[in-house]
Amino acid sequence: MIPSLHLITNDRVLALPRFPAMAGEVLEAGGRRICLHIRGPGSGGRVLWERTLALRPEALRCRSLLVVNDRVDVACLLGLDGVHLPERGLPVPLTRKLMGPSRIVGRSMHDPLALPDEERPDYILAGTLYPTPSHPGRVGAGPGRISQIRRLNPGVPVVGIGGISLDRVEPVMRAGAYGVALLRAVWDHTHPGRAVEAYLELIRKDALANRTRPSGPASDLETSAEVTGSHQASGGDGLAGTDAREADPETTEAP
Repeated sequence: MIPSLHLITNDRVLALPRFPAMAGEVLEAGGRRICLHIRGPGSGGRVLWERTLALRPEALRCRSLLVVNDRVDVACLLGLDGVHLPERGLPVPLTRKLMGPSRIVGRSMHDPLALPDEERPDYILAGTLYPTPSHPGRVGAGPGRISQIRRLNPGVPVVGIGGISLDRVEPVMRAGAYGVALLRAVWDHTHPGRAVEAYLELIRKDALANRTRPSGPASDLETSAEVTGSHQASGGDGLAGTDAREADPETTEAP
């Protein structure tokens, strides 16, 4: 199952003394409805390994997807649910060979590009949609970028990223997005868990209103009746060791 809300870190966030507590809060709030990306391009492999290792038990308990960005070696060592590749990262087929066929492989895309079948990821992060401090001086591409990438890659869920505030969720979802990815909107919030709940509720409402149902893996947010409630522990039953790309029959419908 590909969640509709992706939460991404950076070097600054990973270095925050409160990061472990903040990460635990968002995992508890989002449960299996979120994917937490451990990303720190300047942090080094050891830091990424340590941060991800520390979060693994909580992610398993909450049944949240936990992926690392770019570092396929760290993902393999920890047996993570998947890996997210930058636009100039490893080829998708090689990554699948290293990770195994049941793991999720995502990919970033800035300019619209039709990917060959062998390079098709499980989802695409498309952006930057709006101006953001992460890319100073870059004008956002706007929600239309979602529609362009979807047309070129039918069947692949497209998640919007870049400066997506709460008031921008609706136009992004209306453009056909499967969901949204966030950085500052969550990690700079006084209560990150509340921010997660607010975004999940908006995504659910907009997905239902727009009847957004990509032909890729079904989004649990489109059919879940409880988005903002706390996620119960599953007796240690996490996603590790299972096919992380399979839809959960308890929360999804057949297309």
